Amino acid sequence: MEEIKGISEKTIEALSSGRCPVCAMLRQDEFDDLCHWVGQSAEQYRGSEEREKLVACGGFCNYHFWELHELNTNYGSASFGLVLIERRIQIFRSHDYEYLIDAFKERDEDFKVWSLEGNVHCPVCRDLKRREKKYLKELTSLLKDAVHKTKYADGYGLCMLHFIRALDYIEDVSLIKFLFETEIAQLEKIKANAGSFIQKKEPPLCWQQTEDEKKSWFRAIEKIVGRSGV
Repeated sequence: MEEIKGISEKTIEALSSGRCPVCAMLRQDEFDDLCHWVGQSAEQYRGSEEREKLVACGGFCNYHFWELHELNTNYGSASFGLVLIERRIQIFRSHDYEYLIDAFKERDEDFKVWSLEGNVHCPVCRDLKRREKKYLKELTSLLKDAVHKTKYADGYGLCMLHFIRALDYIEDVSLIKFLFETEIAQLEKIKANAGSFIQKKEPPLCWQQTEDEKKSWFRAIEKIVGRSGV
């Protein structure tokens, strides 16, 4: 019950974030997870259960490994790199090149975590995906309440990615209609703010730009593609 209560409160607060509420929550979760892994990169945790699981899954995806390094020290990144490189050396030495060629093409066994398209086993990605489902389910439940509906409508709504995914959690036709109507209004609001922002590019009009106009570039990008790293 405590976890459910926490998710509910978190989701309600995110409605006032001035951005996609799900993206806002996931961005904070992502930062918290990365900070956790920064701590795990310390040498005293080498050989820990979490580190062993990281090695077994093949490490982080491209995006999260580089994001992690931005928060970490060179020594911390080297510590992770060392054990992940050791794992790859072990795999290379355990098979001849003919087997390796086929394995890389088929992504069999150990090689399934080395996908060239992206590591789907990244622990940060996996955790965020799990939380995203909980947030979408909680948000669509909250929107059955008139107060939360108003709060949602006054904001900038879900990004297109989460808007589409949220529909999987809704059976009430009236709520679906509300989301579609609200989405149009929120898109128009972002469009108007972006237009005004551009028109006020030069002095003295630039000094009259509102906060919503100044944030319009970010909201436009997020509305179209979601948060960075999605």
